[in-house]
Amino acid sequence: MNISRREWWWGQTGFMFLLALMGLVLVRCGHLQYYKVDEFRQRAERQQLKVLRQEPRRGMIVDRRGRVMAVSTRITSVRLDPVLIEDRAGIAKKLAEILELEYEPLAAELEERKEKRFMWVKRDVSEQEIKSLKELGQRGIVLENEYQRCYPMGQLASHVIGFTTIDGDGLEGIERRYNECLAGKQGSLELCTDVRRRTVGTAGKQQAVEDGQTVVLTIDAVIQATVEKHLQDTVEKFQATAGTAVVMDPSTGDVLALANWPTYEPAQGRQSSLEARRNRALTDPIEPGSTFKPFTVAAALEGGYTRLNEKIDCLQTAYSGKGIGTIREYKHPYGVLSVSDILIHSSNVGVAKLSQWMGKEYFYGMIEKFGFGQKTGIDLSGEGSGILRPLKEWCWGDYALTRASFGQGPVVVTPMQLIRSFCCLANGGWRLRPRAVRGILSAQGEVLEDFTSVDDAVQILSPKTTWSMIDDPLCGVVERKGGSANKASLEKYKVFGKTGTAQIPRKDGPGYEYGKWVSSFIGGAPSRRPRVVVLMSIREPDRALGLGYTGGQVAAPAVGAIIQETLEYLGVPAEIENEIACN
Repeated sequence: MNISRREWWWGQTGFMFLLALMGLVLVRCGHLQYYKVDEFRQRAERQQLKVLRQEPRRGMIVDRRGRVMAVSTRITSVRLDPVLIEDRAGIAKKLAEILELEYEPLAAELEERKEKRFMWVKRDVSEQEIKSLKELGQRGIVLENEYQRCYPMGQLASHVIGFTTIDGDGLEGIERRYNECLAGKQGSLELCTDVRRRTVGTAGKQQAVEDGQTVVLTIDAVIQATVEKHLQDTVEKFQATAGTAVVMDPSTGDVLALANWPTYEPAQGRQSSLEARRNRALTDPIEPGSTFKPFTVAAALEGGYTRLNEKIDCLQTAYSGKGIGTIREYKHPYGVLSVSDILIHSSNVGVAKLSQWMGKEYFYGMIEKFGFGQKTGIDLSGEGSGILRPLKEWCWGDYALTRASFGQGPVVVTPMQLIRSFCCLANGGWRLRPRAVRGILSAQGEVLEDFTSVDDAVQILSPKTTWSMIDDPLCGVVERKGGSANKASLEKYKVFGKTGTAQIPRKDGPGYEYGKWVSSFIGGAPSRRPRVVVLMSIREPDRALGLGYTGGQVAAPAVGAIIQETLEYLGVPAEIENEIACN
């Protein structure tokens, strides 16, 4: 067969074209096989695999006796996959009717998110609503199981516990501080799906869910309820603007109760005001007033500058001199008093003279040892450090030195600092770190962490100093006739303590707000082996009521009641007759 030149040329051209085409195909295959393989593998996984997330149950928060104060319960919520919904207006109408929602906002959001794959509709739906939604049989409506945070005891200890976001992340209090422990770890399961995203099997990859751990508080719910009741009653009785109260075990630093007023419900924490949520026991700096005088006397005793029976001339008039201005007593001049009587009668002149005997370097050092001017280290968020002005001549002259002796001027404290320091007098001189958490348990109840050790305690006073302080002057404040806290006296127990009535500094300059006070009492019992120390501070009691405004009139009765109810609840026996009397 003869082939023309033209036919041969076309044959050769076609062959070369075919070879080029085959070459292009091979190059493309190589490109896809070696260079695009990861991209297509990922695309296939997105199309063929679905990851089922398994949310952990958030851990519980329980009190020291295991009573549940925060727990997560399973609920059912409704979400949408807008891409799978064609009749968006119709579905929005049906959902609004079933779930009792407003139609227009729901329809508008659904239209806006029509190209998205996720949209919440309603959290925590009822059984009837679930049944009605299932009867719709609509693609794109997903019923999802999740957990909701609940607080079985309502507002009890809300400033300690805190609250969470709607998705369960801690925002304040223990919920925030221990969020990592409480949250647990999310689990996952890979599923194989068909072209319509229906599950056809498992892919084999799985990560087990780990439920959150349990946080055990030092708080006792019964003591907490007692404190909150007396705090609220006192604030309302004196029509005060706010109040705070703390109960502590002086031998361990355990916070048995911590309450603030106003307060809030943790379940509505996100809707509550900042004022209600403020943990005043940790954040509010106050001039301690006369509650600071026991530390001045203890420092003088510890340094050998005086003795409790030593007589000091507190004058029959105001105390004045170069650099100190004028110092007056609250009621009247006292003349000559023993150091014990200086505390019992709360003499400003007496403690001012003691501070001058000690000098600023020693006195300042003792104030630091008590822990003022620094955070206590309690395991709660938001703690302030108070104020202790630096030891400089312009800041710590004779005027500041004498004012510091009775809780004014260069020393400003938080209630937590104040009660922690007072516990030093009740436990033999040891400064402890307060704690709100006793330990961490696994979801199965195993002990993971135990915080009950007191290895970080620091002894700042001798037992001789502290016991002598309690035996005579501090018990005398409550028990002796003319003491400033007679209303805290109890029949079964000898109460020791100190009152304080501090003026509130002005915000717009030097000086104090006229007629505004913080009325406090800090006390403990039993006197021989103290089990509890209680502090209550009431801000701005209304003097116009005629009920009084001093710490002894406002806070002492409530503290006495709290001490009695707490010790009876703890089963502490009454102090026996042959113990040393406080007189």
